[in-house]
Amino acid sequence: MTDNTQDIARIWQVSELNHAARNLLETRFGLVTVSGEISGFTRARSGHWYFRLKDMDGQVSCAMFRNKNLYCQFEPQEGDLVHFKAKVSIYPDRGDYQLIGEKMQAAGSGNLQQTFLALKKKLFDEGLFEEQHKRSIPSHCQRIAVISSADGAAIHDFLKVLQQRMPGLAIDLLPVTVQGPNAATETAKAIELCNLMGQHDVIVLTRGGGSVEDLWSYNDEHLARTIYSSRIPTVSAVGHETDFTIADFVADCRMPTPSAAAELVSQDQQEVRHRVSQLERQLTQLWRNQLRQQRLNLSRLEALLQHPGQKLDDQSQRLDHFQVRLEQALQKQLLAKTAQQSHWQAKLRSLTPMHFVQSQMTHMSQLLQRVNTAQQSHLRQRQQHLSNTAAQLNQLSPLSTLARGYSITQDEQGKVISSTAQVKPNQCLKIKLHDGIIQATVG
Repeated sequence: MTDNTQDIARIWQVSELNHAARNLLETRFGLVTVSGEISGFTRARSGHWYFRLKDMDGQVSCAMFRNKNLYCQFEPQEGDLVHFKAKVSIYPDRGDYQLIGEKMQAAGSGNLQQTFLALKKKLFDEGLFEEQHKRSIPSHCQRIAVISSADGAAIHDFLKVLQQRMPGLAIDLLPVTVQGPNAATETAKAIELCNLMGQHDVIVLTRGGGSVEDLWSYNDEHLARTIYSSRIPTVSAVGHETDFTIADFVADCRMPTPSAAAELVSQDQQEVRHRVSQLERQLTQLWRNQLRQQRLNLSRLEALLQHPGQKLDDQSQRLDHFQVRLEQALQKQLLAKTAQQSHWQAKLRSLTPMHFVQSQMTHMSQLLQRVNTAQQSHLRQRQQHLSNTAAQLNQLSPLSTLARGYSITQDEQGKVISSTAQVKPNQCLKIKLHDGIIQATVG
């Protein structure tokens, strides 16, 4: 297994990755000088400084520890434009990319910096830097105006990139002085001339790097307002990547170098050729698809074309079909009307007087039958009850008792003798049996 495979297969801890990334950044970049505005400045109790450096397109976290900021020759303020010499690093506890400061210098010298910040604030408050006023740079420029020094390195770098990318692109160089007391005025007049001509897709302002004083003509208020008023989109590529001027903020687009500006306003001819080839292939394919579709449509139309006789046959067959459906519909309607007529006839018959009388007589016969049935059932119930009662009385009758061998003794007056104390000697008694009476005398 190769070392590369081992590196890919390795599983990193977060802290290990952060330390490795920090070592890589610190080794790769070393000390760099970054130009930007101070934002969010904080002075910790430990004496360390924490803030952000920002420009119009980005920002980066910064730290300057106490043992370094003690030697700073000025007191940083919010919004100061500074050159910050620092080490590119990562704060491993959070994985935040940051700059660790070694030295800080104000980006201006004396009153120039104050004048720069004052003009920047004034134009910012007026809205000259707002994104809503910026125009997009055309993606297919055909004619470009370049306002720069005719013999400077910037124009040579710019033209070199254009020659490599798009040799046939039309370039108009408007030569001006790029520093000194007349530079801003010449540049503003060149912009006005381009707008008067109205032949260019974009205007590029460019020059090489230099000190704040060298670039000061691009911090001119009149030039800034001329750029803002231009009907043609403007690109500012003034100085190095760390240099910022008022022209950068007010222009429609700011590029860090002349070469980058040339890449922005031009297309790579190889990419254009590739795109044209793609479009050609797509157009050919579309043409073939369209031709195939038209052939299919033609075949479909040919199939739809019929001989008049065949069309007549079809119409005749369709007429026969409609006739059959019509006959079926009439037959169905006739059956429905017949059924409806039968229903009403039956209902009419049910409403005649004779039908009502017959119905009442039938009902009366049913009632008489129910009465007879009820009387017979009641008579049977009463007879059964009488029989049951007679049987009970028979069981309770004295005669029934006598029939079982008992007798009833009475005196001459018919009083029942129930005790020997009631009998006297020579008294005549009557003994009643079930089949007769016996006369007896008490001895």
